[in-house]
Amino acid sequence: MTSQPNPEPHKGFGDLGERPWKAAGLPAHPGADPAAYGRSWETLANALSGFLDALAESVPGRETVEALAADLTTWSDKLKPLASPERDRVFGRRTDLHGRGQSMSPKLVVIRSDRDSVEGTVHFGSYFLGGNGAVHGGAIPLIFDEILGRLANSADRPPSRTAYLHTDFRSITPIGPDLSIRAWFVSEEGRKRILRATIHHGDTLCAEAEGLFVALRPGQP
Repeated sequence: MTSQPNPEPHKGFGDLGERPWKAAGLPAHPGADPAAYGRSWETLANALSGFLDALAESVPGRETVEALAADLTTWSDKLKPLASPERDRVFGRRTDLHGRGQSMSPKLVVIRSDRDSVEGTVHFGSYFLGGNGAVHGGAIPLIFDEILGRLANSADRPPSRTAYLHTDFRSITPIGPDLSIRAWFVSEEGRKRILRATIHHGDTLCAEAEGLFVALRPGQP
């Protein structure tokens, strides 16, 4: 099936059916305007990602380290009283935002999608550096699981979990540039969904993966 341009790329991709935070993505904060809250949350997630990249790139002095640690502790203390049950949290649950509003995995931007495939870009910042300008080997399966899992659970399919994820590293995946990422269904039979994905830097294949996702039975967590 040929992918068609999607005027609102996040609509329809990663729609989790009966699970919370569908593509419309209402925030947990009561009384907040969803669009404005979403923009604010994405700004916060981007700022956190930027901080982690800057931290990975820098060699700060002792005074700077101590000041940063104190600031971070202050912000953590402010957030702790706002802790909520998993289903009510915002982090990683805004499917209407780039990267789902989280900073755990590299930033994924969806360009086009349909029921059986998705294409976009992924950016690995310095936080994901393994060495010599190359992305850490563990970060590549992370983004593959992100895009394959979201596609496996899209289009009102029952939610599934990863059964296996096989990754082949074909060449260096570089830190810095926007890379092309693509995922697609290979087969779907019963509860089993097999999908594949690739990451390219220009015409160079950096890595590819195959994943098996198994639909959960009713009542399975």
